[in-house]
Amino acid sequence: MFLLTAYSGTLGGAERVLIDVAGALGALGGKVCLACPPGPMADTARRRGVRVLALRPRTLALRGRGGRVRDLAARASAARALVGHRRELARLAADLDPDVIALWGMRSAIAWQLWRRPRGARRARVVIAHHDMLPGAGGIARRVRAAAARADAVVVNSRAVADDLDPLRTLGERLSVVYPGVDPVPSGWPDGAPVVVVIGALVGWKRVDLALEAVALARRQVPSLRLRVVGAPLAGSEGTLEHLRARASEPDLAGAVQFTGAVADVRDELARATCLLHCAEREPFGLVVAEALAAGRPVVVPISGGPAEIADAACGVLYPPGDVAAAAAGVVSLVRQPQLARALGEAGRLRIAERFGRQRMRTEFAAALTPTGVPPAGPYAPRLAGDRASPAAGALGSAAGALGSAAGAPASAAVALVTVSFNSEAVLGALLDSVARHLPRVRVIVVDCGSSDDSVRIARGHPVAISVPAGVNLGFGAGSNLGLTRVAEPVTVFVNPDVELIDDSLLSLAAALDADHDRLLAPLVLSPSGARQDTVHPLPGSVAELGRLVLSPGRVPGPLGTAIAPWRSRRPRPVGWAVGCALAGRTTTLRALGPFSASIFMFGEDLELGLRAARRGVPTWFWPHARVIHQGAHSTAAAYRGEPFDVLARARHDAISMALGEPAADRDDRRQVALFASRAAVKRALRQDHRRELAQLAAVRSR
Repeated sequence: MFLLTAYSGTLGGAERVLIDVAGALGALGGKVCLACPPGPMADTARRRGVRVLALRPRTLALRGRGGRVRDLAARASAARALVGHRRELARLAADLDPDVIALWGMRSAIAWQLWRRPRGARRARVVIAHHDMLPGAGGIARRVRAAAARADAVVVNSRAVADDLDPLRTLGERLSVVYPGVDPVPSGWPDGAPVVVVIGALVGWKRVDLALEAVALARRQVPSLRLRVVGAPLAGSEGTLEHLRARASEPDLAGAVQFTGAVADVRDELARATCLLHCAEREPFGLVVAEALAAGRPVVVPISGGPAEIADAACGVLYPPGDVAAAAAGVVSLVRQPQLARALGEAGRLRIAERFGRQRMRTEFAAALTPTGVPPAGPYAPRLAGDRASPAAGALGSAAGALGSAAGAPASAAVALVTVSFNSEAVLGALLDSVARHLPRVRVIVVDCGSSDDSVRIARGHPVAISVPAGVNLGFGAGSNLGLTRVAEPVTVFVNPDVELIDDSLLSLAAALDADHDRLLAPLVLSPSGARQDTVHPLPGSVAELGRLVLSPGRVPGPLGTAIAPWRSRRPRPVGWAVGCALAGRTTTLRALGPFSASIFMFGEDLELGLRAARRGVPTWFWPHARVIHQGAHSTAAAYRGEPFDVLARARHDAISMALGEPAADRDDRRQVALFASRAAVKRALRQDHRRELAQLAAVRSR
């Protein structure tokens, strides 16, 4: 599995490359997860079919600015953010057990550099994708270089960034230059007044202010010239737009400048432009420069940084960095000579096709990311130390082969999934698509309980699904039992419709359910952020559960912590019972158990099954080697308008009463009262919101 991580959720050139690489790896058959905060990047990645885990948004500032007090406060905030991000990376690395961790950007690299791998944990290949100039020679630069020294490989997006990161060439063959790739696109020449376009985030170092001055100067010779500024400020740079607007309102630019904001696709903006003007003096690469040339538009760029590696005199005008007069002269020469501009644009399109194609970028990234990847031939080909693969193998084929299905896993046809849908159209398609992606030979039996939406249509139209319309709402237990009657495979996995597969690890459940181990297995269940959900529990009334009355399950370390909170375990272990959102067993075992009680409509059926199975000698085990993503309460939240504490309290009592008797259920009620009362008291003492615990307490007392 590839775990690609990004600290920020913004969508710039580096992030667009990340999404492209993630999609390419997924298309190869590699299992890919992108972990990043919510935002434009996450939205775009999901639309491209990339699995996204939502990280917490954090400050983008790494250095303080202003007075000493503000400076210290900003640095402390940045340090806390990096430590928090480090914890996220460590958690994801432990729970997903990836083959490759790709750290996108210097913030993720610094956070990882602070992390120490737990003893005994499997070592993943760590690749840093560094795409920025370092901010001077201070602490941040030292930490990024220290992270690069620890990494297995470092990928940079230009020679300029390589020289900035590793001026003494200490990284050797572990450092690769992989240029971001674009594909040439057809684009006609625009009519009307000439238009110069500036594209990029509105931050100070992009020097959009210089672009305004250059256009103002050029308008003295070409009064009809117009400027379109495409982009939006990043967090912390909101004042930049205000200053730019103020400058654009002055007489020499009044009415000639349009600020469009950010756009998802820059091709339309380039199609209406005569040329692209780029003014950043320390641009790491400049993906928009490559995109402009790919669209057949000449560029006016400084002779520095990445743009000087993309363009030359055959496809644009290069000027000394910061020289407003030279930039203006370059713009004037292009808008006054349309035939020259077209010729330069066509030459740029050919240059992009030869040197900066997307397929080339994907191949080179695959070689850098894959442990056994073989570098492709070419002047910019990365080289990996210690490659053992055959030179005849391709890097893309190596990526797919090395990170495909787990070695020794049984054929996926040995497993069937059963899910029960009720108005589940919003989530059902994602489940079926994830099965088709990771376990294409597996059947998913979809029992629909009288949905009024498109759930049945989605199931009937999907190649991995078998639709079983129940006609009425049978409830989870009875619906699951009906689905089990249609299973011919030796292993059945019950999943909620809002579950998604993250890889093919459910196959490990089939391998563990051999004839000598009659048991139920519960995989590791992750939230959309990648955090573990508490889906396995101790037996009601056990010593471990009693410990939860006085100890916080999520904070107690060591064996005691995993005893009272078994969902935190890194190894398989027996548990009291498991939540039914994902539960597996041999099909014959499940049929012998029922499996679910037909008398329970919803809630508590999984608890009752776990207790009843244990009494019959069928234990429940937590199996963290298999993992799924669970959205959580997609239908019950809507039906009950929140958390139905009253219904849950009654369901728990009834489930325990059915399996262990009414006295056991009454004792459990008293323990639940003590549990919620103690949690509410602790939160009240800490001045935290404890309304949820009070509501749970009231529900148990009023049962």
